Amino acid sequence: MKIGNVKLEGNLILAPMAGITNLPFRLLCKKYGADLVYSEMINLNALSRNNKATEKLCLTCKEEKPVAFQLFGLREDAIKKSVEKIEDNADIIDFNFGCPAHQIVGAGSGSALLKRPEKVGKIIATLVKHSSKPVTAKIRLGYDKDISVKLAKIIEDNGASAIAIHARTYKQGFSGKADWDAIAKVKEEINIPVIGNGDILNGMHTKKLLEKCDAVMIGRGAIGDPMLFSRIKTFLDKNEVVRMPSLDEKINLFLEYYKTAKKYDLVNVHTLKQRSQEFTKGLRGSTVIRKELNKISSEEKLVKYMKSLL
Repeated sequence: MKIGNVKLEGNLILAPMAGITNLPFRLLCKKYGADLVYSEMINLNALSRNNKATEKLCLTCKEEKPVAFQLFGLREDAIKKSVEKIEDNADIIDFNFGCPAHQIVGAGSGSALLKRPEKVGKIIATLVKHSSKPVTAKIRLGYDKDISVKLAKIIEDNGASAIAIHARTYKQGFSGKADWDAIAKVKEEINIPVIGNGDILNGMHTKKLLEKCDAVMIGRGAIGDPMLFSRIKTFLDKNEVVRMPSLDEKINLFLEYYKTAKKYDLVNVHTLKQRSQEFTKGLRGSTVIRKELNKISSEEKLVKYMKSLL
């Protein structure tokens, strides 16, 4: 599969997720089979103003390539400077038209732009004009009704190289079932690659969705479980269902995450605690583990406790 001039080894993609898909987590997903990884959402306006915290979201390394950096915002006049700051490190530049977070939508960005198809087209056209890298878009089916075919055609006509679709409207949030048939309808109407997203938790889900689109983007299912990509690949290649990771495997994944975060000066106790809870969620004894983790307030004690579980 190719997105513009970027060739992917396969069709499993890590979705952009705010507060989740930083460099250490992306590297884990890449290690276990993600063919393309997406950054967290990067604020277009803050990046153009040289905001240091925002610039930190743009950290990358050769081991995670190819990587897509996802921008969000509203101001077309901030696009040129933002693209200049990221395109040397990004293989693909993506724009978010689908985030349902209230503070993002309230500011007119993310899913709010689904109500303004002409604005969507202008943003894509401006990105394409100023970027030497392939430009992609991530959308939902629409704001409160399905207008995904219309949106996809606008995005394609303005020069995008691929489109990722979360198969729910903004109003649906994450409730109900993702409408994969809507993704198939978009695939029938446009010529650029269509990436399906929504309710992908295992190999069977992936296999069924791949019948309707070119690639699958995995988001919430991979939180705390980067090995999901490996299990899916085994199912697709060999039709075998691989067991879920053990507690020891999950703890070692967390420790690998921590080591990478330390290397790139990305350790934050709050985030580290969140990761530790995500990596142990659903395992035997996880309720007790969570209670113990909630008592811990320092990096050293948290890592020591996680190691004690091995």
